[in-house]
Amino acid sequence: MRPLPCLPCLLLALALLCGEAAGADGPDLLFEVRLGQHVVAEAIPAYQQGSDVYLPLGELARLLTIAIRTEPGEGRASGYILDEQRGFRLDLAQQLVWRGERREALAAGDVLVRDGELYVATRLLAQWLPLDLDLDLASLQLQVRPREKLPLQARLERQGKNRRQGAAGAPDPGYPRVRTPYALAGAPFIDQTLGLEHRGGRSDAHYTAYLTGDLLGAQAALYLNRGHPANGPAARLTLGRHDPDAGLLGPLRARSVQVGSVTAPGVAHIALASASGHGFAISNRLLGRPARFDRHHLQGDLAPGWDVELYYNDALLCFQQARDDGRYSFDDLPLNYGPNDFRLVFHGPLGQLRVERHSYLLEQAMLAPGELQYSVVVAGSERAMAQADLGLGRQLSASAGLVSTPLARYAHLGLVGYWQAFIASASAVKAVDGGSLAQLALKTRIGPLSLAASRAVADGFSSDFYQSAVRIRDELQLDAGLAFAQVRRDRLASGAQTIELGARVSAYRYGMALSHTLRWRSMAGDKQADASLQASRRMAGIGLSGQLVYRIRPDLSLSTLALEADKHVGTGYLLGLGLARSFDDPRLRISASLNKRLGSFGMGITASYTRHGQFGAGAVLFMALGREPRRARWMAEAAPMAATGAASLRVFLDRNRNGIMDGGDMPIPGAGFVVNGGGSQARTDEQGIAYLNRLSANEHVDIAVDGDTLEDPQWLAQQKGARLLARAGKVGQIDFAVGITGEIDGTAWLAADGTRRGMGDVELELLDGERVVATSTSSSDGYYIVAAVAPGHYLLRVSPAQMARLGLRASAAVAVTIDADGSFVNGKDFTLTP
Repeated sequence: MRPLPCLPCLLLALALLCGEAAGADGPDLLFEVRLGQHVVAEAIPAYQQGSDVYLPLGELARLLTIAIRTEPGEGRASGYILDEQRGFRLDLAQQLVWRGERREALAAGDVLVRDGELYVATRLLAQWLPLDLDLDLASLQLQVRPREKLPLQARLERQGKNRRQGAAGAPDPGYPRVRTPYALAGAPFIDQTLGLEHRGGRSDAHYTAYLTGDLLGAQAALYLNRGHPANGPAARLTLGRHDPDAGLLGPLRARSVQVGSVTAPGVAHIALASASGHGFAISNRLLGRPARFDRHHLQGDLAPGWDVELYYNDALLCFQQARDDGRYSFDDLPLNYGPNDFRLVFHGPLGQLRVERHSYLLEQAMLAPGELQYSVVVAGSERAMAQADLGLGRQLSASAGLVSTPLARYAHLGLVGYWQAFIASASAVKAVDGGSLAQLALKTRIGPLSLAASRAVADGFSSDFYQSAVRIRDELQLDAGLAFAQVRRDRLASGAQTIELGARVSAYRYGMALSHTLRWRSMAGDKQADASLQASRRMAGIGLSGQLVYRIRPDLSLSTLALEADKHVGTGYLLGLGLARSFDDPRLRISASLNKRLGSFGMGITASYTRHGQFGAGAVLFMALGREPRRARWMAEAAPMAATGAASLRVFLDRNRNGIMDGGDMPIPGAGFVVNGGGSQARTDEQGIAYLNRLSANEHVDIAVDGDTLEDPQWLAQQKGARLLARAGKVGQIDFAVGITGEIDGTAWLAADGTRRGMGDVELELLDGERVVATSTSSSDGYYIVAAVAPGHYLLRVSPAQMARLGLRASAAVAVTIDADGSFVNGKDFTLTP
């Protein structure tokens, strides 16, 4: 084969030179933290070594309102647990931890110092803190079960709401939008693999890369595949823009515009989702939402060496490895009345785990009256479609479209209506060649059971779903979450009939997900049946996955067996074993791999053996590159990052209060952030800069400075926060100006019947002109404090509305000035009289 370009070799040399200097890569895992039904953080980092999972002590204590602070640089932590009499102290230098009067020794490896934090094994955290930690590696959820009531629980009870970070439909906090202009050309983010393999006396090299960034004023995604033994494209390029607020193409109010390599979505009764083809796509449909009310399609980019498992309502459906074109795709997934929770669990070659969740409720997907959603796609020379949905009323919507496939051209119409606990639909399709189809369908839910039934009548109709011989198709589907059954009966023009039965039973216990699927088919007396058993387990540093396919009729026999296992060994090593056996050929392949994360890149060696005595060996390098624009420096990591966005955040003390870092302004180190309502691990460095990575692309991210992390209690961010639209391969830049504030205090006195005493619950208002900018309420002795007041000139008064309600009169409003360096204004008293 032709030699590869020198670029991969240069990248390999670069990685070898800078890998160790770059230090350890990012965390292995990101857990969603739950306290009962509340999600207190959507992503807390964790590391895995052997059977131990390590969590950040300081961040966990902050999230759960436990008074422990860490000093990673000194290897210390101190504070108390719920009660000041229950002190806590940790000292890595002495390898000791104190809980109250009790002293315990630390073993090597109990505590890790990573990313400016102290990571502690969960088995120790459960001993030190009054809580149990339930880790679910299949869903990457951390369930906190307190053994004693935490202050956070009391606060959540008072608030009476869920603090779910990034939850779908979360309210817009009203932060100002951060504009990130598209560039003519920008430095891309690159996920790449370089491999060498020797098999059967022949040596081969392959290189794959996925690049994202700005190009020609659009968001670009380029996939390259050179020398890989695959049938996928050598390259695919897509240019586009995405806007959740429907601000594209002027009056068309599009949310997505793409040109280049695009995918045509599936169309009911007509076409499955297509492979990528050259063309364009325009749509105003909600990003990431199903294009059809009864079916969904999940797809995305997947780097070589990764695989993904699909769960539906906690049932394991299937898993895929990266395809030849660097993508994964799960097509034609049914949607039921009630919850439709999809979970994608991604496994990386270095032991990485990542989870994506998608949830939909069909009964909440109805279009508003007059609302129009459309999509137009041309993918290749033989695939094109134009579809539109229109809300006709509060519970009725219509759809229409034109579709062209290699088989024929079609026109279709449909109606969907919602009535109490039922969803009914009617659709009609007409092919240019004269074939036609009409269908009625009904969906409902009875307790935990989802029901769907339909009848379709066809006349010479042929498509991806129907053969021209089919005249009537009846379908019934029952879904109880972990149990599923579907029956389909086709009546043919000849009078014969075909019956197909599908059933699935799933279970999840002790970290093991099991799914057994049965398929049975009868046609003209010929009966066939087969089944498959799938299993996946992620627990205690060991990953297992497998699939067994076997035939039941006409004879009982094994078809294929595939097993994969991996285990963390040592520090940063992942050992993998694989077995693939086909019983029909017969074929056998045994493989082994040992991968290691080396700071800013990962490397692995592989070995394989096939049935006929053929041995193979190879090596592969994984590395992702991205450029941080504020410092103009390149970053290298072992885990992919091109499919996600990032933000460079700078926090500074704005002495002249102009909102710009200039003159004598001072960077603020150690500042933290609230991201989408939840905590974040990111902290600013000595230059006041923090880097927030792996943000979900094409979604809004709400970011605010966490005031509790500012070292001076008089400091206050001058803006509540900022809303950033994350883009793949693009780093948004946000500056947060922090100002010095002051305080005002005094006492509210009630003078009546010749006596004078402090009065509680008096409402104070601070006015900037006519606008109330702050309020305070006096305590039982009449004392009040108006805290965090920005420099300026104000009027302070007792609430006139409250005085009128209580029949009281307050002394006159007083002028108050807070100077530029912050000041404490004391003794602003008010006297209230009947």
